[in-house]
Amino acid sequence: MVKIIGIDYGAKMSGNTVLAHYVNDQIHFSQVAKKKDADAWLRAELEYLQAEVVYLDAPLSLPAAYFGNGQSYHYREADKVTKAMSPMFLGGLTARAMSLKASLSTLIFHEIYPAFFQSELIQSIHYKEDTSLFMHDLVKKEAFTLAEQPTNWHQVDALMALLIGTRHQENRHREIGNPTEGIIII
Repeated sequence: MVKIIGIDYGAKMSGNTVLAHYVNDQIHFSQVAKKKDADAWLRAELEYLQAEVVYLDAPLSLPAAYFGNGQSYHYREADKVTKAMSPMFLGGLTARAMSLKASLSTLIFHEIYPAFFQSELIQSIHYKEDTSLFMHDLVKKEAFTLAEQPTNWHQVDALMALLIGTRHQENRHREIGNPTEGIIII
């Protein structure tokens, strides 16, 4: 079985970066400590867990206009369809995500977007409002077993990143965007 990891990627020192992964068919969470370098922590965690495929909630590419192949310097096709923030607006996060991917070139990275996954597939009215009610709605749509309940929305988003990765590995996913510019998997 391929070792997949779901990541909610937060600001570098905020303590909001969370990793979700399977251990014996149960999902576990790891969250970086506040004021600790999330990128260094992620590199160490991914190595320790022997990750093979990473599903990351952050832009991994720039709009095609930067390469002479489009008109929009703000949005990729995938951003327009999913109504995601511009990779350019998220500049520092985008640069860090692209750098992380480049520095871990032995791993396969896929960009995901939990908010779009939620709106398209889960369709819970409790997203970002009540974690326990949202988890109830999520369990109705996706089968999984947790080692512990998520305690914050960053853990929930990491869980959705991992579930998107599971769907991708099982060929039950959707790909949104232009392959030459960047794909978001849900």
